[in-house]
Amino acid sequence: MRGEAAGWQVIGEARDRLGESALWHPYEHALYWVDFYGPTIHRFCPANGEFSRWTPGIGGVIGSLAFTADGSLLIALADGLYLFDTATERLERFADPNGGRPGIGYNDAKVDRDGHYWVGTFDLKEREPRGILYRVGPSQAVMIADSGFVVCNGPAFSPDGATMYFSDTIGRRLIAYHLDRESGAVSEPRLFAEFGMEDGLPDGLCVDSAGAVYCAHYGGGRVTKFGSDGEQLESLPLPVRNVTSCCLGGPMLDTLFVTTAEDGGAHPLDGAIFARKVHMPGLPEPLFRMA
Repeated sequence: MRGEAAGWQVIGEARDRLGESALWHPYEHALYWVDFYGPTIHRFCPANGEFSRWTPGIGGVIGSLAFTADGSLLIALADGLYLFDTATERLERFADPNGGRPGIGYNDAKVDRDGHYWVGTFDLKEREPRGILYRVGPSQAVMIADSGFVVCNGPAFSPDGATMYFSDTIGRRLIAYHLDRESGAVSEPRLFAEFGMEDGLPDGLCVDSAGAVYCAHYGGGRVTKFGSDGEQLESLPLPVRNVTSCCLGGPMLDTLFVTTAEDGGAHPLDGAIFARKVHMPGLPEPLFRMA
């Protein structure tokens, strides 16, 4: 890590158009993230300072990535979900919950505590509530968890796996759902947090081992930490406006990593990756287990 900005460390020299989907690999001990418009997959290993990057021959965009138990990445592309082998750079189509609906893109994704994959979609024009949050099981069975959103973002899960947090980005709110771990069904949605115009838009989320929720503010220039009851505990400002996703990683899982995006050249650190130590560690990222 090198460089400092408002208490944050800046990682590397790369600047993304739209950094997204920060995740810490529990076995590789490395940080992964994507540049949505690259479309590029990034990897950073703090132990040796090594950076790697892949640009699958796809054109288009990469909405997000997730880790699988067989060592591949599950990436959300414009036309569906694909398995990507970083060693061979082989790309294999996995599923398309969206069913080819026009004008819809894939966005944020996470794996829950029981190894199921959750991915949200968004209206490409960001106008109509056509986005759907899907749950995908090991055998590619698809369940619609909820729908009617313009942009789905940031699913994250409580330490006990019984609560799912979700960013309704254009609706400027976070929703908490009860998650039935056996059936995968979500219910009892409740308003977890609301965002005013000055706050920007809620984007990516992560949860620490005590159940606190971190939320990236796109256009709001900060990450906010909420208690599991929705009380705001801490505000962590950054020197850039467009803060997009966050995760907890590092050897002790006590480093908060944050991705950011361009803002018309407003700041030289737009699109940089930031990191800082926190007091409460996170949890190992679950892996998607395929049949």
